[in-house]
Amino acid sequence: MRHKRWIALAVLPALLLAGDFFYWRLAVSQLRDAFETWTRRAEVTGWDIRHGAVTEGGWPNAATLRVEHLTVRTASIFGHGALSFGSLRLDSMAWGSDAILLSTGLARPDALEVTPVGVNTLRLGDGQPMPVSASHMRLRLTLRPNGSLRAVDLDAVTLAAEFPGPGKVSVGHLSGHADLKATAGRDQPVATFSVSARPVVLPDTMNRGPGNRGPGTEISEFALEGVLNGPMPSGGFMGGQGLTTQAMSWRDEGGSLELHRLAIAWGQARLDATATLALDEELQPMGAGTGKIVGYEAALDALAANNVLTRSATKAAKAVLSLLATTPSDGEPAQVEVPLTLQFRTLSVRQVPLVRLPEFDWPEHQSAF
Repeated sequence: MRHKRWIALAVLPALLLAGDFFYWRLAVSQLRDAFETWTRRAEVTGWDIRHGAVTEGGWPNAATLRVEHLTVRTASIFGHGALSFGSLRLDSMAWGSDAILLSTGLARPDALEVTPVGVNTLRLGDGQPMPVSASHMRLRLTLRPNGSLRAVDLDAVTLAAEFPGPGKVSVGHLSGHADLKATAGRDQPVATFSVSARPVVLPDTMNRGPGNRGPGTEISEFALEGVLNGPMPSGGFMGGQGLTTQAMSWRDEGGSLELHRLAIAWGQARLDATATLALDEELQPMGAGTGKIVGYEAALDALAANNVLTRSATKAAKAVLSLLATTPSDGEPAQVEVPLTLQFRTLSVRQVPLVRLPEFDWPEHQSAF
């Protein structure tokens, strides 16, 4: 009897190891099937997906696929036409990576991690390809039992992108999280999100101000938290009936964006704001909020020097804010808390127009109205 027990104890690890191996094989097969299904569905909707060799791995802890030379292209992101905002025209897109690593833990089959490897390039519209790099970048997708998306997490360290014209923009640490609901009714939250980036280093060309004394090239903090309300259109904003029709449906069903926190610290200037935004009858952003601004003079001068604000708007904003501002006794920059409104594409501070935003030109806009 004792001899049989020793045999059982000796065989048990081998059985557990064999079971783990077969479970890994099953998980890898399911991961490969899911990747091939995504590729076929994307190609049916007009996306061009190409890649090289696919290598399996990850045993004994995870099921992984390494996909070499993955490229994703589409001539029309929104099905028909382009979404334009000022000089920015967004219709086609191309993204490529030396390789991507798809991974799902054997103990957490509901979570899929996507990790780009090597050099990445991104091209939007007719723009030039933008090299994108990071010492670490990972996208984590948490799925429901039916395969729908429940949560998204993004984490990137030493992220850098080379923009044509302005130059290189880098972020020391970028993190983002979103919780998505399967369904939502009118005025109900369908997604909550948060984004944090610090520090953000801008190109030298953006450090403009009187006597080149702008707020500097480093944004020490950027944080955004909020809630997206309203039922999402069937198929999402990039499928189904067309982007314009879906945006109208989202607006008519009480769609809104609540910014619970917007924080930007740039040199001696800082903005802390909350706001609620929606789409007006012409599908242009509108809304209202409150902003606490510290060191507004340097920030306004820099925005004017970079042609974001006109000289007259800068002068008017300074005059209004100076009447409301308080100057701390310790010599810190002046600060002020004011109401902000966005209506008819014009951002105003206490009813004083500050800047007029470019128009969103939606795909199929003329046929929709």
